[in-house]
Amino acid sequence: MPLLPFSHIIRHPTKDVVVLSFGEHLQAVDTKSGTILASTVALEERESNGLQAQPLTNTPDAAQENKARVQVLAFSPDGAFLATAADDKVMKIWDTESWKCLGTRTLVRRSNALEFNKDGSHVITADKFGDVYNMVRDIPDVVAPVKTAETSEDAEGDEDEGEQPILGHVSMATDLALTKDNKYIITSDRDEHIRVSQYPKGHNIETYCLGHTSFVTTIKVLPGASQKYLISGAGDATIRIWEILKGQEVQTFNIREALGMPPAEADAEDDVTVFSFSICERKNHIAVVVEKESRILILHWDEAAAKAELFKIVELEGTPLSAEYDRSGNLWTSAIPAEGQTSNAVSVYDNEYVQQDDLAKYVNTFGSKTVEVIPDHFVYTEELRKHTTDWRELKKAREEKEAARLAGDPDAPLSKKRRKNKNSRKIPDVAAADSSSAATPEQVQE
Repeated sequence: MPLLPFSHIIRHPTKDVVVLSFGEHLQAVDTKSGTILASTVALEERESNGLQAQPLTNTPDAAQENKARVQVLAFSPDGAFLATAADDKVMKIWDTESWKCLGTRTLVRRSNALEFNKDGSHVITADKFGDVYNMVRDIPDVVAPVKTAETSEDAEGDEDEGEQPILGHVSMATDLALTKDNKYIITSDRDEHIRVSQYPKGHNIETYCLGHTSFVTTIKVLPGASQKYLISGAGDATIRIWEILKGQEVQTFNIREALGMPPAEADAEDDVTVFSFSICERKNHIAVVVEKESRILILHWDEAAAKAELFKIVELEGTPLSAEYDRSGNLWTSAIPAEGQTSNAVSVYDNEYVQQDDLAKYVNTFGSKTVEVIPDHFVYTEELRKHTTDWRELKKAREEKEAARLAGDPDAPLSKKRRKNKNSRKIPDVAAADSSSAATPEQVQE
């Protein structure tokens, strides 16, 4: 049976550790030896290939259990804490020494992005309704009262109440980033917008970075002394570089050209989509994961020229889900294996992008868990796409399905309304109704 793929990889900012998530579970891995340091699930007994399962610093218990798939993760700048948020709207704060869960909070809505502020005292979250909240890290098991726009403007003295809304988008928020000095918060949304606001007073908008023609998926502040450039990826087959405080686009990088793809068709609803970025400050390299594409783009960032250029293309055995540089500059990748093939859940590439099997051997032998079928929920951008199918066609299709169901087709699905009220009244048998022409309206209703 195949291994459940790792959907996220995130590096510890001060230690040689990466954390991987798979389904509702987490694992911490030593990037020097490849050994698994901690896991929220008991490691399954599989063929060891000569390896001995190493003891874990943490073993699963009831307090550690996640109830839903982990959606987003973030380390505090000093690495002392890890924040995770899952599909059930529960955010957890983890201690990264003991790998114990310190507390939980039920969020208002599902989080699409998490980030700690520079001293680690607050966690910022952006949700699927476009709202961004600033939350005190140390308040577990509460949902703080939500302030109104009027009360949030002068809220410096109220931050200990737990959860403070600081800004909002009119569509789904997709990502967020803070400048290193924490003066500005940058947020992106489904409607192609990138917004630069003051932090924590997000109602003070500095500028917008406008130019993408489809939903924005990911944003990151680029490394360098100036800290003034931003990189963004979207569903329009482009990567764009921006000067943050001017809202000025300084470069557009075409993914189709880089991968040797033909131009998109004029009436195509979907285009090549950037999935995520990982940045290596040691080499000024940017690893770009492209959705449903087996190749990872490696870009070289030149701050002086304010330009990113293609450095290398790394070919994976499957479809990559996540890529992350560790502190030594090695690139850790996770992928969904190609159909009918069995491949490693995790692959590691050194500074020359040569695959290093030894670093991933423990994860690929003992990590993750086996499943009968790999689920199809790894395509995260589907809900961001704006399909252009006319609503009249959708209505007609629903009416045809309902008519087929009433005519006795057992495979025709119930309409939403009928499914909700399917027991509120009896539907007469079609054959019986035809054979009894004397049936009254009252009898039919019964």
